[in-house]
Amino acid sequence: MEEKELKQECMKLMEAADAAYLSTISYDGYPHIRMMGNLRNEQQCRIAKELFAGHDEDFLIYMLTGSSSSKMKQIRVNPKVSVYYGDFAQFHTVMFTGDIEEVDDSDLKKKIWQDEWKIHWPGGADDPEFVLLKLLPNFVKGWYKEGPFEFEL
Repeated sequence: MEEKELKQECMKLMEAADAAYLSTISYDGYPHIRMMGNLRNEQQCRIAKELFAGHDEDFLIYMLTGSSSSKMKQIRVNPKVSVYYGDFAQFHTVMFTGDIEEVDDSDLKKKIWQDEWKIHWPGGADDPEFVLLKLLPNFVKGWYKEGPFEFEL
């Protein structure tokens, strides 16, 4: 399969996945993996198409978390992360790696805000605990029907 077609299939997987799995490195050097919401999935983020417009080639990933969460503490020490998506019924998985960063754009945070998130951040998009993370991956690795693949971005 050509790389262009493979990238399109990876994008479809990202958009359809119910969750993304974020891996950070703890203080003792071990990976910590947790399930995260998938903002590329339109059912989870009402402005997904708009938010990710023009980012099919670079696989931009946004995620939400709390400022005082263990993952943020780990990211502040070591921003190197992996994000994993999978559709095991289709034998399709993809992992992205790179350095993740906190987004300080209050307008963007307000734009993506959804009221159902108030359970986590009662103060809304201006809540100091509400953190938007951004990953522009530099490496992709996975499995698709015919077998393994990898490429650099």
